[in-house]
Amino acid sequence: MGRRNKCKAKIRTWDDPILKQACEPVEVGEDVWPIVRDMLFILTNDKTGVGLAAPQAGHTKRIIIISLNGFPQVMINPELIEHMENTSTRKEGCLSYPGRFVEVERWANILIKYDTEKGGFGETRLINWPARIFQHELDHLDGICKVYPQAKENQNDN
Repeated sequence: MGRRNKCKAKIRTWDDPILKQACEPVEVGEDVWPIVRDMLFILTNDKTGVGLAAPQAGHTKRIIIISLNGFPQVMINPELIEHMENTSTRKEGCLSYPGRFVEVERWANILIKYDTEKGGFGETRLINWPARIFQHELDHLDGICKVYPQAKENQNDN
């Protein structure tokens, strides 16, 4: 019996150019398990992370994982489709920019949609902390990190 390949995924940090790239959509039928496996490995082995975007694990696909009620939720090709007018400002940190915390204004009540890893479709409303996590990870898919604004040249405010 052969040895199982151990996942060697590691978090990409501030100086990695992949963090500044916009990610490509996942195509229908595309095998995302290797990416999801890497992301889950990083997120479950970190004591502070509550979300992760594919570029933080070295992949340029539109995939995020956020922790909802203590369970990791994989979201493929996620989109913010609606927001209420209320916002909140809180300090945010980022696994890819360790030790850096910045006040960031985000929508406090959002409606999102995404594909699931099993080919299904999800739509849900996120409020407060989960909404903030989702928006932070969604920014990563566009090469933006508001915790480190210089991460993308000519960054637009969202």
